Amino acid sequence: MARTVRFSTNSKVEALDVKDFDVATFIFVLLLTVGGFFAIYSATSVAVNDRFTQQLQFGAIGIVVLIVMALVPVRWFSVAAYPFYALTLGLLILVLFKGEVVYNQKNWLSLPGSLHFQPSELAKLGTIMALGKYLSGDRKLTQIFDFVIACGIVILPVTLIMLEPDPGSAMIYIGLLCIVLLWSGADLFFLLTAIGAAIVAVLSLFGKMPMLISVLTIGAMLFFFFRKNLIMTAVSFMILIGASFSADFIYNHLHPYQRQRIDLLLTPEMDPLGGGYNIIQTKMAIGSGGLVGKGYLQGTQTQLRFVPKQWTDFIMSVPAEEFGFIGALVILLLYGFLISRSLAIASSVRSNFSSVVAIGITGIWFLHVTVNIGMTVGLFPVVGIPLPFMSYGGSSLITNMLMAGMLMNLYRNRRVMY
Repeated sequence: MARTVRFSTNSKVEALDVKDFDVATFIFVLLLTVGGFFAIYSATSVAVNDRFTQQLQFGAIGIVVLIVMALVPVRWFSVAAYPFYALTLGLLILVLFKGEVVYNQKNWLSLPGSLHFQPSELAKLGTIMALGKYLSGDRKLTQIFDFVIACGIVILPVTLIMLEPDPGSAMIYIGLLCIVLLWSGADLFFLLTAIGAAIVAVLSLFGKMPMLISVLTIGAMLFFFFRKNLIMTAVSFMILIGASFSADFIYNHLHPYQRQRIDLLLTPEMDPLGGGYNIIQTKMAIGSGGLVGKGYLQGTQTQLRFVPKQWTDFIMSVPAEEFGFIGALVILLLYGFLISRSLAIASSVRSNFSSVVAIGITGIWFLHVTVNIGMTVGLFPVVGIPLPFMSYGGSSLITNMLMAGMLMNLYRNRRVMY
């Protein structure tokens, strides 16, 4: 007979079997983290540095954090939601005054020794928890007040992050907001209108004709599928048209290096030895891996350091070159299993707070994987988004371990209402 442990919540005692430990999530996280260790070792093996050793230390700390988060009383998450959110906002404010500038962005705080900490990573978890706390009450996202407050919880850290400026992280927060609002019952018509506006804004960069076609196509699809009245349809078209015209204004007011990233996304060959170098080299590394790759520590693009910062944003180019399409597919499947598992947890928990937090974690992982791999293969601009559990960096790894441990705790207490 399996052992059980007992804990109390709201004066009710629940009996939980030890089999409620979420083995699947733990295994997926462990495999991805170990895969990251191998990739970072390969990416840094030809240079004298301690990045691999540091990542092992971050991983050890992360595993401890994961286990602690998986075992603490689940009610602590709800109680700590707003204070933790306030703490992360304080760190985002602090970094604006005391932060260290790296690659034209003031988004790092210096720690003792040579370590650095990125508050925007931890703030993602704080924002998820605050959203979960707010939406776990008697909220109706069809009402304008509740909708605006929920958006404000995300817009506040986004504003601070844009002051750094870090548009890549801000984009992740906006994507998180759309996912959580959709999951929590917001009006699908307006959410899809917002997503359509983003698509129109991007396509407008390719010229007036793609922009016009996208406005008419997306607007017609929204009208056909939702059958809204004339006023609602007119508002939707105005939002789409406004997004198309505002794209040029926003583009012209970006920092020069940010405009360069967009230009190089469209035509990286325009500066093959400068800004387009990263995209071109990562494509070559991934393409040269073929079906089964060149072998561990045998990649030419990565071992000869043609790919800059290949242990961070472009970590995926290392296994793709050394283990080919098969290796890259294995990694993508692991991420697919992890995201599917977290989505299943979000669907199975009984608490509204747990459901929102679980879908928020799912959304963060999905967006990070999509954007990171997208920029590695040249589909998205280079915006400095790490690959969860695999990219070098303590801020990212430990924050993802925190999320994984919390997700495992929510699964362990999935039958508990609180």
